[in-house]
Amino acid sequence: MSDIDESLEQLLGKASPRPVPDSADVATAREAVRREWHAVSGGNRSRKRMLALAVAATVLISAFSLFNVLRMPDVDIVPVASIQKSFGSIYLLGDQSELTRVDDLSTIHTGQIIVTGDDAGIALAWGNGGSVRLDSNTVVEFRNGSTVFLRSGQIYFDSMPVGLVTGLTVGGVGSFEIETDYGVVSHTGTQFMTQVESEELRVSVREGRVDVAGHYYPHVVSRGEQVLFSGRQRPVVLRMSTYGDAWAWVGLTAPAVDVDGQSVHAFLRWVGRELGMSVEYQDDTVERVAHDADLAGRVDTEPAEALRQRMLTAALDWRFVEGVIYVSNSH
Repeated sequence: MSDIDESLEQLLGKASPRPVPDSADVATAREAVRREWHAVSGGNRSRKRMLALAVAATVLISAFSLFNVLRMPDVDIVPVASIQKSFGSIYLLGDQSELTRVDDLSTIHTGQIIVTGDDAGIALAWGNGGSVRLDSNTVVEFRNGSTVFLRSGQIYFDSMPVGLVTGLTVGGVGSFEIETDYGVVSHTGTQFMTQVESEELRVSVREGRVDVAGHYYPHVVSRGEQVLFSGRQRPVVLRMSTYGDAWAWVGLTAPAVDVDGQSVHAFLRWVGRELGMSVEYQDDTVERVAHDADLAGRVDTEPAEALRQRMLTAALDWRFVEGVIYVSNSH
């Protein structure tokens, strides 16, 4: 590199940090400054002329940088979800990787990154319909109205929740994709859980099916399956129950529901969907009682506890039988 080029590099280096301009713009700016340098380099250069040249270079680069920023497409900041329930430590991740705790966040917008602590959980009413849950120790970037990026932790999505939750859109759910470093997960009308941990992607399906566009292998995950994606290995398919301990955190994040004037049957459908269980009645008489008996008030406890409390007043007995809520006459 010539002495002139080295001096020019030092001069341009004095400019304060700016957004990176287009390479063609940088080349134009460099050439303009180089011509000016040659024009004054033949004689004695005064300190004032050198200072003026430095200022000119800075202004020129800044102008090109500003032009570059102004011509970038605008990114709309729009709401994508509303928070229905949250507990524990919830944070927003800033541009400088700083964490800001938020205790009164009610709406999530595009571009925001949510971080949950080890004692936390969130239930969201997704803007396009459906219910989204975030487990503890989860980091999620909300990119737009149909896509989130899961950096780590667990997400649960239910595209057809029971319509007892205020503000939750049921039916006609638009697209919902979970992008990860290991592939893209998209639903086709289902309940499923996505987990990113230890450089692995796990997808577990309760209902319906889920398409996973892995970086190396695509796979369709069906009900009762858990599929593990790890590096370049082929997906590993495991059988998985639709209820039980692995899904317990989903029930903990279940938002409150309004059961005032709702039948016991509607309440049982909600409990069953939250727990990943079906509902069966002893006979037609018991089922008729469940349809005719109305409840009152609001349920703000987790589904299993709500079942225990509400069925005490419904004159019906119940028990869990291998993934079934079996309802019988209490007499």
